[in-house]
Amino acid sequence: MKLSYSIPGKIWWITNFLDYPMYKGIHDAIIKERKKINLQTSKGVWKDSLINNIEPPLRSEVSGYKPFEQLKTLVRHNPYFQIENMEKMTTIIHYMKKGAGINWHDDSSWKYGATYYINHKWHRHWGGEFMFTDNNGHGWIPPVGNSLVVVKSPIAHKVNPVLSPIMPRISVQIFMK
Repeated sequence: MKLSYSIPGKIWWITNFLDYPMYKGIHDAIIKERKKINLQTSKGVWKDSLINNIEPPLRSEVSGYKPFEQLKTLVRHNPYFQIENMEKMTTIIHYMKKGAGINWHDDSSWKYGATYYINHKWHRHWGGEFMFTDNNGHGWIPPVGNSLVVVKSPIAHKVNPVLSPIMPRISVQIFMK
């Protein structure tokens, strides 16, 4: 586990977040079982402003799945930030095909949002970057497999549309309050 970037108190990008066997287990489960995962469009679930003029991501809320429960525990208790007095955590798989992304928003109804990247391989020409901006800084983070981006709300962020016609951008999204 390595802190690769941060805006103190706002954003943490942690690479090599899980040990390799746990990462591989989550990766393989999602990739091999993706046809069995009940992926649904985010259209009609999300505000229209999140997906105007882009393809809506596919998503599936997951609860009680042991590897994700372990992931949630590690997110909550990692050494770079601590979350106390947590009321709720959700786990959602996001599956973004070509053209899918998320417009600017700030997740203000949550205290934290965490994105765990699943893709083992990702090329910089495939899009799907996590973009952010606030008074303390702005930039982007690539969807690197086995890395975690944690954002303390509110901070404006978005996901650039995926450009790859063959490789979807796959992540596990965890929201906390």
